[in-house]
Amino acid sequence: MNKFFKTFSVPALMTLFITACLAQSVQAESPKADRMATARYQAGLGKSLNDKEVADFIANNRCVSATQFQLCTEAGIALWLDTDQSVKTVYLYLNSADGFAAYKGELPFGLKFYDNLGAVEYKLKKRGVGNAGLPDATATPDRLHYWATYKQVGVTIIYNAPSPDEDATIHSILVGK
Repeated sequence: MNKFFKTFSVPALMTLFITACLAQSVQAESPKADRMATARYQAGLGKSLNDKEVADFIANNRCVSATQFQLCTEAGIALWLDTDQSVKTVYLYLNSADGFAAYKGELPFGLKFYDNLGAVEYKLKKRGVGNAGLPDATATPDRLHYWATYKQVGVTIIYNAPSPDEDATIHSILVGK
């Protein structure tokens, strides 16, 4: 009987140990997973900071107020507020830029963080955005990043190049209402 107990107890203890470790691992990831699940930029557009969904997003992502912005660095998002304290534009930082973690949520129009300018224009053309995928307006306001604006859908894509270089990748995306 004692031999049976020892033989049975070793696998039982290993199973218990593995289960405990897995449960602890899942618990440790839950808050971050919750924050990422709430990092949906569309939900807050046009809403007031007093809106429950926006207020919860700001609290869950430990956003910091800075003049006209709510900086949610861990989520890779900045919220630009209008004078009425409503969310006017959402900045999605894709490559751990400017002190922000990379945004991990879904991007508009099936875009991916690694898409270059050619891929972006192709994807937008397939969805009927812009003039055959080309932007309505372009600019290089900081002389470092090329900005392509698609007014009909309220999106500006900022690239990691000062000009419309085919190989330029997305730096960030601005989504407005």
